[in-house]
Amino acid sequence: MLRLKRALVAPFLARRIWGRSPFCVDLVQCKACGFIFYNPRLDTSEEGRIYSGYRSDEYRRMRQASEPWYTASFNANLASHDSYKLRRETLAAILLQHAGKREIRRVLDYGGDRGDLVHGLLNDATAFVYDISGVPAVEGVTSTTDPAACEADLIISSNVLEHVSFPRRLLEEILRATPAEGMVFLEVPAESPFQLNRLVRRAMQIGIMSLMHPSLARSVLRPASLYMMHEHINFFTEQALAGLMSSCGFEVTASGSYCGDGRAGKADMVWCLGKVKEPPSRRPIP
Repeated sequence: MLRLKRALVAPFLARRIWGRSPFCVDLVQCKACGFIFYNPRLDTSEEGRIYSGYRSDEYRRMRQASEPWYTASFNANLASHDSYKLRRETLAAILLQHAGKREIRRVLDYGGDRGDLVHGLLNDATAFVYDISGVPAVEGVTSTTDPAACEADLIISSNVLEHVSFPRRLLEEILRATPAEGMVFLEVPAESPFQLNRLVRRAMQIGIMSLMHPSLARSVLRPASLYMMHEHINFFTEQALAGLMSSCGFEVTASGSYCGDGRAGKADMVWCLGKVKEPPSRRPIP
């Protein structure tokens, strides 16, 4: 591993998880695959404090207290009907092209909040969602606390792995919930903490924080803030995502990238589709 930069934990995150002022962590990279992450990692209870009541009014108010741009309308638009419609259309096209003629009767959204992404994704498939936030599922999707019991032909994990401290552990959980011949689709943002547009946006946010909340100025007006640790604590390349899937016991059948707004711009999402290499009964007991 290569240590890249010192990075500041975002004021909202420091308060929500630890009830303290912002502090610095390391930003490090795997030399082999390009995977970048913040270190030290969050434990299960720390992750739980972030995502309990995720995007609820309480969550929004707490976040807006240090991030003025995180308004009620901004929060609502993150899960708007139009955004999910576009995501479903993109995902359906990828599956149509790469999943072959497999019959998909049951689909599970692993870590999918209310399950909006799989609602109507495949017309004849029964849709399930598993999420630690505890929010109720959207009508037409069944919430579950036992992913394995769904016996899903396809498990989707979209925009989840960038949030979790131990992606391998989560993917191993997904593997144990995947029946023989089952498929898994992963997708994450194609982002880097060193992208110019990201650094410019972060600099603007730091300025807004300092002006609107002078008490934060001393902690955020420093170079480490440009690489601020927020909810996205991992940064994947397509190679890193495919390598993770392969090393966890899946055969990667396809991978790629696309532009999330549906236009022919620079790709901002990477994805990977795989299937179980061997029946569950032959897998080693973890």
